[in-house]
Amino acid sequence: MCSSGEQDRKGRAVFGYDYFAEHAKAAGVTTPKLVSYEGLWGTGEEYAYEVLNFADGKRHAQEIRDAVSAEYGPVTLEVVVEYLRALEKIGLVEQVK
Repeated sequence: MCSSGEQDRKGRAVFGYDYFAEHAKAAGVTTPKLVSYEGLWGTGEEYAYEVLNFADGKRHAQEIRDAVSAEYGPVTLEVVVEYLRALEKIGLVEQVK
């Protein structure tokens, strides 16, 4: 499971500032595929935002993938996990065991 705790809104780009991009660059994290993903009903930014919203400490990666896929169209588990790992590396989420 993953938890975003109190920091769940920091993953969004607001007023030209992209928290993820800035912190990923500083941490040496490459941009995950999900960020540029184009689904049936959503863009990578929408998928990424919802993945972060669903990372609440109660859902496993598969459940997060299923929920996001239901909203925006199919996305692979591997792409979601890659994004969650990138979020973990920059300190936005942590894996709950």
